[in-house]
Amino acid sequence: MVGSCQVSSEEHAMDETTNIVLVGAGHAHLHLAARVERLIERGAHVTLISPGDFWYSGMASGMLGGDYRDDEDRLDPAALIRAGGGEVIDDRVVGIDRQARQLRLAESPPLAYDLLSLNLGSRVATNAIIGIGGDAHVWPAKPVGRLWRLRQLLETALAEQAPLPRLAVIGGGPTGVELTANLLGLGERYGRELEISLVSASERLLPEAPRSASRWVARRLYRRGARLELAASAVAWEPGRLRLDDGSEVGADHVLLASGLVAPDLVGELGLRSDARQGLAITPALHAPEDPRIFAVGDCAWLEHAPYPKLGVFGVRQGPVLLANLEARLTGAAPRHFQPQRRYLSILNLGDGRGLGLWGRFWWRGRSALALKRRLDHRFMAAYRAGTGR
Repeated sequence: MVGSCQVSSEEHAMDETTNIVLVGAGHAHLHLAARVERLIERGAHVTLISPGDFWYSGMASGMLGGDYRDDEDRLDPAALIRAGGGEVIDDRVVGIDRQARQLRLAESPPLAYDLLSLNLGSRVATNAIIGIGGDAHVWPAKPVGRLWRLRQLLETALAEQAPLPRLAVIGGGPTGVELTANLLGLGERYGRELEISLVSASERLLPEAPRSASRWVARRLYRRGARLELAASAVAWEPGRLRLDDGSEVGADHVLLASGLVAPDLVGELGLRSDARQGLAITPALHAPEDPRIFAVGDCAWLEHAPYPKLGVFGVRQGPVLLANLEARLTGAAPRHFQPQRRYLSILNLGDGRGLGLWGRFWWRGRSALALKRRLDHRFMAAYRAGTGR
């Protein structure tokens, strides 16, 4: 159900208790959870609706490859927000009635809101490959929690000297490269070689990176035993076989999907401007142009004048702006604007003690790159475990 918003963009301060509802526990909402008392002190009642733990995407591939335990890669946002005086509902939103300003939940009574913020992340599209949807042998890169289950399955076979399943990774971007490298690393930890094929529609790996970096990482994966199928698209799947667009087949007992991230279906059901891939359209103040009561951040949001990639670094940068703008709605202050940075640091964990660092057109590889990544990732997680997020 949708309806037109009756609130003008000039309306800011609210006289009575303001119900702020946060849906999802991504990077930006994690920032709010650690500072929820700032909203409560200004007269808000804050509720987080989240179906579970926050899994940190920056450590997900390393967790798959055996670098980290599952508990090192996840946090409990409920504990953070409750510590600051907020409320948590362990549920998921199935509908939003904008006219009544009410959320429909899967298992709980409807919930009213005055201000709503969506931090829903993204999902991997599965409709481009025949037979791929809903198969238990198909593992999307998101949600991250499923990668932990895949690691357990693989480690059981590796440790018991059982026959090893064949694996195919679809997507030659940063996520696909990291997953492939860390699956190789998981086998190397047990002294066994996993059969892994990396399928990418692009003619080279990491198409946004410098060509020299693409060539280096391709050689590195090939030397470690990966089969590279470039300039090839997967078109159909059945257990044991992945068919490509040239008619050839790749043997695969499990398929990992690491391409085609799209916004959750919910954002397209609001009656607001959105894009099926990019997400809900937002202004630089991070709210929908047609409804200033609804904010959106991270992968589910689409900043029309300056679209940004679906990477956690942008959600992290949006967190302080979102908090400031929710405070501004409570106090009548002017909102802040978010401007995504043009260049950002990206470091890939290659699962063998090495990393690949990318900064615009510059890149470097080796143990120093991975050491820097580990330091940044551990600092990020440690801050939230301490309850500060700083």
